[in-house]
Amino acid sequence: MSSAIRSLVVRLLVSALGLAGCAHAFAGEIQAVSLSAGSTGTRAEIRLAGAGGYKTISLAGPNRLVVDFPDSSAVRGLKLPAAAGVVTAVRTGQPEPGTFRVVFDLANQVSAFKPQLDKGNGDARLVIEWPGEYAASAPAAAPPAVAAAAATPRAAENTPADAAPVPSAQAREDAARATAALTAAVVQKANGPTPEPVPRRCRRPPPRRRPRRRPFSTAPPCR
Repeated sequence: MSSAIRSLVVRLLVSALGLAGCAHAFAGEIQAVSLSAGSTGTRAEIRLAGAGGYKTISLAGPNRLVVDFPDSSAVRGLKLPAAAGVVTAVRTGQPEPGTFRVVFDLANQVSAFKPQLDKGNGDARLVIEWPGEYAASAPAAAPPAVAAAAATPRAAENTPADAAPVPSAQAREDAARATAALTAAVVQKANGPTPEPVPRRCRRPPPRRRPRRRPFSTAPPCR
């Protein structure tokens, strides 16, 4: 192999290693997600290792804020915080290969302040805040993460506004007894003996009085 070809091969290898190093340097890894609420509003913090670029998308129906991290992934077993303030739930997903997504479900339509990305020595912290006054709460510790579902726009679920109360077993039994008693009373009344008619008393007419006859007189008539 000539020296020129050998030099070209070495340069290609160096360039390839340099590109791989740059790609690794710009890749990010989501390490933690925290959420807290207070008198000044709701605050979310996302800690990541690496440079960590991001992109936010505000969506409605339902209301949510989507944060995409290109060329990023999450640590294994990433814990997600519980609901706090205006945020009702936190979800994660992967809309496309190489992009990690964090979704904040919101209780109402409220716009977040401009996110702040604080970069340090090899790591970064993205801070997102929503206005509003809420009861103070410490950053919630999240339960262990389950398999992350793809964070795509979800269809609104049709649930009844007011669910009808389910009667207890005792209430159902009492109602059945009352219905049975009422039915038995109606049947007994319908099948009972027919009362005999009361005979009417006929009033007899009073006896007729015969006219009284005058006594026969033989005396001569008076003149």
